[in-house]
Amino acid sequence: MKAYRITKRKHKDTAFSGFGARQYGGRWNLPNHSAVYLSESIALAQLEILVNLGEEDSLQNYLLFQIEVPDSQIMVLADDVYPKDWNGTRVSAGTQEIGTDFLIEGEALALAVRSCVVPQEYNLLLNPEHPDAEAVIEAAVEITFLFDDRLRSDF
Repeated sequence: MKAYRITKRKHKDTAFSGFGARQYGGRWNLPNHSAVYLSESIALAQLEILVNLGEEDSLQNYLLFQIEVPDSQIMVLADDVYPKDWNGTRVSAGTQEIGTDFLIEGEALALAVRSCVVPQEYNLLLNPEHPDAEAVIEAAVEITFLFDDRLRSDF
């Protein structure tokens, strides 16, 4: 599966380290657990950035990466496992527990989870500490990319 990651230019060298998620936690992981968030499309990756953008943030300093995650290494979270509050505006303790358990167990390289922004599409929670992660991450390709200026016109 092709997956995409948009990251700030200043984080280029650590884009797949999981450092930010480890330091702050995320929707699908608790702090102190490395994770890399990916999207199944460039458009979804853009939306995920936009919904988390602060007023002072610029769209000019981002990079786009494409990464190939083997389908055999992706575990899909079953619909009946999602907590009731999984897609709320606040991060759910239930989603953090599910993702953190996935990272600790290390059974697959990535966990496919529905996007809160577009629930019909998926994001991937990639475990950078999985034994197969290094080869997949090393093959990531940077793609020329700019956000369209119109995306910030109403902010």
